[in-house]
Amino acid sequence: MVRQLIVNADDYGRTPGVTRGILRAHQRGIVTSATVMMNMPYASESLRLAEEHPRLGVGVHLVFTSYYPVLPPEEIPSLVHGNGAFYRPEELMERLIEVDLDQLRAELRTQIELFLSTGRRPTHLDCHHSVYLYPPFFAVHVELAKEFGLPMRVPLPPPEALTGRDVPAIVADLPPDLLLRVGTEDWRLVQKAGVPHPDHFAGRFFGVEMLTLERLLRILGELPPGVTEMMTHPGLADERLLRESSYAVERERELELLCHPQVREKVSELGIELVNFSVLAR
Repeated sequence: MVRQLIVNADDYGRTPGVTRGILRAHQRGIVTSATVMMNMPYASESLRLAEEHPRLGVGVHLVFTSYYPVLPPEEIPSLVHGNGAFYRPEELMERLIEVDLDQLRAELRTQIELFLSTGRRPTHLDCHHSVYLYPPFFAVHVELAKEFGLPMRVPLPPPEALTGRDVPAIVADLPPDLLLRVGTEDWRLVQKAGVPHPDHFAGRFFGVEMLTLERLLRILGELPPGVTEMMTHPGLADERLLRESSYAVERERELELLCHPQVREKVSELGIELVNFSVLAR
């Protein structure tokens, strides 16, 4: 059976170095897709650069836990500090029930509309940081994907496969019972809405210990039939990224591996078809 692989690079537009790294991973490696952070100062320039790479699918990396919103902060007070910046993920986790979902919906919708105002249509939606898996937040995400007719990322395996071995590295530290409850409800929301999404998600290529050639080759070798999305974070660790992010030099290691000759050879050897989210568009 056919095995199709979407290799999505998150955080496009995060900094100039991240954008350059993602474009290099597309040109020289196996990255086929990226998602842009529309609330970042470099987003517009990053979208302009993406036009030079028509085979790169570009979606929206919805953000409500990093930097500043695109709406005036006074319109979404439950999401921001007094200085107008978004709460960080760990801060938001302590105030989940205080978030006004209408304000969250307005901010995320505006980010999508800002992308659309460039004259392009995003290939899909995904979201920055795993706090969005909290079911009330995830419901907003699903609602917007359906509203705009876009495929979306579902970053958890089906409930029957929710084990520490199978879940993405970014949520693997959640207590198993909590992860099962969250995953079960999130899948219910997706299935009820009928939003297109990949059949499988590979989220273990993240973090220092995971970034080895052997692991990446194993991920490719174990791809199941159907469409799989693999989440990646390649980039170049420029000064701004080093100053603002705890995941910086790791991005350069991801970039190196995603462009490794053995990785490209493995994709060819296994007959894996590299695609982007456009294969799921209705």
